[in-house]
Amino acid sequence: MDWHLLGDSVSQAFSVSTSIKVVEAAIKYGGKDGITLPTTCPEYTAPGGQSGEWICSPIKDSWTCGFLVGLLWLVEERKRLMPESVHPSYDSEMLVHLARRWQDAFQCLLDPAPNHDQGFRFQLSHGRDFAMTGSAKAKQTVISAADSLVDRYNPSIGCIRSWESHEVPSLADDPESHFLIIIDTMMNLDLLYQVSEMTFDAKYAAIATRQAEVCMKTHIRPDFTTYHVVDVNPTTGKVQRRFTHQGWKDESTWPRGQAWGIYGFAQCALRTGRQDFLDTSKKLADVFLAKLPPSGVPPWDFDHPRPTPYDASAGCVAARGMQMLYQLLTPEDPKVAERYLAAGFKLVSDILRECYTPEASLVQTDDGLSVNWGKADWEPILAHSTISGDVCGEARQDHGLIYADYYLLEFANEALKMKKGLGFNGFKKH
Repeated sequence: MDWHLLGDSVSQAFSVSTSIKVVEAAIKYGGKDGITLPTTCPEYTAPGGQSGEWICSPIKDSWTCGFLVGLLWLVEERKRLMPESVHPSYDSEMLVHLARRWQDAFQCLLDPAPNHDQGFRFQLSHGRDFAMTGSAKAKQTVISAADSLVDRYNPSIGCIRSWESHEVPSLADDPESHFLIIIDTMMNLDLLYQVSEMTFDAKYAAIATRQAEVCMKTHIRPDFTTYHVVDVNPTTGKVQRRFTHQGWKDESTWPRGQAWGIYGFAQCALRTGRQDFLDTSKKLADVFLAKLPPSGVPPWDFDHPRPTPYDASAGCVAARGMQMLYQLLTPEDPKVAERYLAAGFKLVSDILRECYTPEASLVQTDDGLSVNWGKADWEPILAHSTISGDVCGEARQDHGLIYADYYLLEFANEALKMKKGLGFNGFKKH
């Protein structure tokens, strides 16, 4: 594998500009005094690509609050992996302080869990804190987050309740008759595996494994495309309905849901060694790649008539899943492994070509360093993502998105780790 050529194909992901956009957004939206905890967090930019300024969501209602914190930890990790890719004015003390102030702001969501998104919130933030610093506070927070997920687990169904019924307007009038499981929950299972390793308590891993087993049956079609939402009877576990909330149609293939599956089942395979989880991730990845348009960037929905907006976030998530497939397959089938790795790099390279925003810089002024966000003041690293169509009541398409940036940098950092021989989850202290 020619790492030099692969790295060159995604060189923009290692630009100093990426560190500037992450850190300066955290400073800008984190409170002017640097002490008061933030109450809102950057999530997306104005739909339609008309503005590059972050729109913030209230933290108390947010499932995305962990991504900016995760980005800060990725910048700190990048300093260790490739110091020249981080602006020299950002030292580790400053980055850690900033990340911890942001992650302290959503402790209110720790218990009870408002939904299934505790991995997105707490593994990307406190989980990375613990992995990189060994913080006892971060460790306890991660364990508490896993406990709050366990509280949402229904053993007779074998799944964590993803959403409350009121989150889907058509089900709000009869909440006791529905148990909603979404494909996105696959991304939150690794939190449980991590806590099993921390605590030597197998119950967390057992729940994660059972959920993955159920999802293989409920969410994956015979052609290895995926459903977004499955509604089961809370008592019997019988499937009542399969539908979409963010894709185009119930039977269409929503690329981000497909990507959640690639990544989530690959993670489960890494934690368990299960062949069925690995095979599922591979087949989901094969379908994802086969459905890509000539640009190489996934559309908002694979089946929506063209033209339709991109979803760069789906591509970044899928590419990261393909890195995991490379790690899983290399010992037994290195040629197939390299095919997935090359496909992941091509996916990111195409996204950078189509979606990379103008570079930011820090400019010396009389008052010190000032950020120049670049042409049109684009604060995110990537443009052209899509949260949803109008099925869920509000179409938000063609905009910057915080988790597109997060998974781009996670992909880039993991590529650096593999190049340096650090492997999966480098920098673990425990």
